[in-house]
Amino acid sequence: MNDLLPFVIIGLVSGSVYGLAATGLVLTYKTSGIFNLAHGAVATTAAYTFYFLRVQHELPWGLAALLSIGVVGPALGLLLELMARRLAEVRVVYKIVATIGIILAVQGFFTARYGAQSQTFPTFLPTGEAFTLSGTVITWDQIIITAIALVATAGLYLFFRFARLGLAMRGVVDDSELLDSAGTNPVAVRRWSWVIGSTFACLAGVLLAPSLSLDALLLTLLVVQAFGAAALGYFSSLPLTYAGGLVVGVLASVLTKYGAVTHPNALLTGLPPSTPFLVLFAVLLLTPRRRLVDRRLSARLLVTDTWRAPARIQLSGAVVLAALAVAVPFLVGGARVPTYTDALLKVILFLSLGLLVRTSGQVSLAHAAFAAIGAAAMGHFTTGLGLPWLVALLLAGLVAIPVGAVIAIPAIRLSGVFLALATFGFGIALEQMGYPLKILFGSSTSGVRVPRPGLSAFESDRGYYYLVLIFVVLVAALVVGVHRSRLGRLLRGLSDSPTALATHGASVNTTRVLVFCLSAFVAAIYGGLYGGSVSAVTGSSFSSFSSLVLLAVLVISIGGEPWYAFLAAAGMVLPSAYITNENTTNWLNFLFGVSAIAVSLSGGPPRNAALRRLADRIGGRRPEATAAATAAAGEPGATPPVGADALPAALPLDVLPLDAAAAAEAAAISIERPEAVAAAPDSGIQVEKISVRFGGNLAVDSFSLIAPQGRVTGLIGPNGAGKTTTFNACSGLVRPSSGRVRLHGSDVSRLAPSARARGGLGRTFQRMELFDSMSVRENIVLGREASMAGVRPWRHLAGTRSQRKVVAEAVERAAATCGITDLLDRPVGILSTGERRLVELARCLAGPFDMLLLDEPSSGLNRLETARFGEVLAEVIRQGDVGVLLIEHDMALVMEVCHYIYVLDFGVPIFEGTPAEVAASDAVRAAYLGSEAATGDTATGDTADQSGQTGQVPPADPAAPSRQTVSQEVSS
Repeated sequence: MNDLLPFVIIGLVSGSVYGLAATGLVLTYKTSGIFNLAHGAVATTAAYTFYFLRVQHELPWGLAALLSIGVVGPALGLLLELMARRLAEVRVVYKIVATIGIILAVQGFFTARYGAQSQTFPTFLPTGEAFTLSGTVITWDQIIITAIALVATAGLYLFFRFARLGLAMRGVVDDSELLDSAGTNPVAVRRWSWVIGSTFACLAGVLLAPSLSLDALLLTLLVVQAFGAAALGYFSSLPLTYAGGLVVGVLASVLTKYGAVTHPNALLTGLPPSTPFLVLFAVLLLTPRRRLVDRRLSARLLVTDTWRAPARIQLSGAVVLAALAVAVPFLVGGARVPTYTDALLKVILFLSLGLLVRTSGQVSLAHAAFAAIGAAAMGHFTTGLGLPWLVALLLAGLVAIPVGAVIAIPAIRLSGVFLALATFGFGIALEQMGYPLKILFGSSTSGVRVPRPGLSAFESDRGYYYLVLIFVVLVAALVVGVHRSRLGRLLRGLSDSPTALATHGASVNTTRVLVFCLSAFVAAIYGGLYGGSVSAVTGSSFSSFSSLVLLAVLVISIGGEPWYAFLAAAGMVLPSAYITNENTTNWLNFLFGVSAIAVSLSGGPPRNAALRRLADRIGGRRPEATAAATAAAGEPGATPPVGADALPAALPLDVLPLDAAAAAEAAAISIERPEAVAAAPDSGIQVEKISVRFGGNLAVDSFSLIAPQGRVTGLIGPNGAGKTTTFNACSGLVRPSSGRVRLHGSDVSRLAPSARARGGLGRTFQRMELFDSMSVRENIVLGREASMAGVRPWRHLAGTRSQRKVVAEAVERAAATCGITDLLDRPVGILSTGERRLVELARCLAGPFDMLLLDEPSSGLNRLETARFGEVLAEVIRQGDVGVLLIEHDMALVMEVCHYIYVLDFGVPIFEGTPAEVAASDAVRAAYLGSEAATGDTATGDTADQSGQTGQVPPADPAAPSRQTVSQEVSS
């Protein structure tokens, strides 16, 4: 046991610093919703600042430490808080890329400034022997470092629990709006959180640096090991996070003994540095999903950019680009042909990553690993097994598919930053443990030999350039084809709204696995081709850090598919061929990092409206008539806040002004309630005593309803009544704590949303879930195609001719029913709120659904649009054997179209009956208007005979919170 003690001591010291850094990271994540992947870059900045002051300018170590930690830390915290505030309104991928940009900028700058060679960092703490424990010498610097980390973490915990500002930090996590209403500025609270978190990172960097050589990349990735500690603390608990740092430090240190001495083989040698990332990957896979919910500030996301250059412009561009590509070997000279070959290869790699990031909205920080697997497999298949070159290349691509499927496992459970962390952890672990294995590159510095094809035409650099160009054309055609196919629509739907995609019948898990496998295949093809371009490959060509660079460059590139890949490849490869400086790559990384930050803060690459209008004019495209739609919506694609459109009974939603003609038309429309259609006894949806809890809050309490086919059933109640929560339970987005949901007589309580949709259950959403990157037609197409794709992978790829015909007919019929045929080719993002509501309804009508859940479908509509919607709804019932369960606040519409109505209040059923009975109920009026008068049925607690399920109205709880502060409804 004593031989382990030195490693345990070393692990406790390093683990204390990891825990210190991790607690600062968790603090900023808890309070801002931004996971700072650049936490290590903050530590690196402090370490280099200390080196600059202490070594280069010979300041006393105390003053240098004070400036590096006490000044640089708060300054960086203020800058990061400002950036985090700007990132609140952008997509998750931009939040991730912004922090990656900081990593690239810091690493590029300090490497260019101080060189790639590590610098000796001065020891500034006393290193003499303090005491001996079981024969192991404990030094003063070990005691001091551990004590500093422990005291700082304990102090933060006590501050967080008892100090006024600490309590405010806890409050901003739970409800920032409530904190603001109480007189505490949430922005100031988050600013203090960032200052403290950044100061902790700076302290960790200065404490760690003496045990290392000063290296920008090494120090950044070493502090990144704090991610494993944060994962053990579930990204929320400060004490558990610090304890997680100790566990990671001790485990890695002890494994160093066994990996380096007892079992000196490649796998175990790479295990100690991989330990934090293996811990991170394992925790993310095994932790219950409810603990891994992204903490996001509530904000309207920016509208997706849907503009594409006209076909004429794109075709002309393709011809010009192809001509230039063919002429390159004759224009640049033989010495630079390999550089342009590398640029073409990078096009393939960016196209593969673009499938994940740009098309499907997934984030992968392990893309270099896919390429490494392809390169190594290509070498083994050709040199080791002697397979034909083309066969070996295809097999190399196929070998990466199972790895892509493994990476897709966290994608099934996770999203956003947690998916990025899981893939980053996998990539680093593979680099440390897998690359040295013989099955990949081995421990030899010579690497794995990868030959070129045996044909003489491809042996030369010029010949191989043209071979790579052929593959670029094939991969570009594949990606463009995928984008325009059923799979492409599913992938774009997955990016825009996985919830809507699932509730229309597609298995989003299948879609995610498919895109990861396809992306891994293409990346591995790149790896095999890259190996032929350089003759031999080693693991250093596929570092995990390069995955960060790839993502940043991809995101800052402009253009659609496949143009972004050409631009990204040219920007990443070609400058090095013409700027011959040892720091060119470092300064490029700095430039990529700064650009990634700027693009992320803007919510996407810059958009030049004048240039687009010129391209439209040259391409023969008529300008989109968007001005009226934009004016009607206020903001393109904006959706009203939850509950903002709820009004008391009998008050119409005529908030949007109408001209005289429109007002007259609205007044002239008379909606006649359709005759109820006789249906099978078990048809439709039956809810049996469901209860839904969120933590300790009971959102729905033992509620039952029956909504058969052939009629419209209403579900009404004030805000916070539990209506949308009931819908979410019916459609599978929320699992009830008790009770059952039946669809057409079958218990579907344990089925996924996509399975319920394939069983005939469709829905719309209170906050519209549309595919904003697509046109109206494509949105409605997915209403039908999603259920056709289902769970089987091959059905996701493409549809049959008969299916395409069925889809086309369903789209035309649904668009005609909703009166939006003239909008079919418009982007959804530019439509008014009323038009978007109709698109969402049409998407439902196009699907194979016989039971529709419509959640406040008239929200945001004016009187004319509401009247027209009522006509559409009545017509839907008349046309077929369809049932509707309707949540609505427009009482006039509810009374006109509904056959039967259920009323909820605070999750409790208080009344049910016909529209006439509901209109006469004092209980319903009291719920809506807050009346305390005990009259009619409320006075006796009796809801009348027609209320078969509710019986007695529960008495009001005098201790219950006010309606203004309680809202249990969850919007998906």
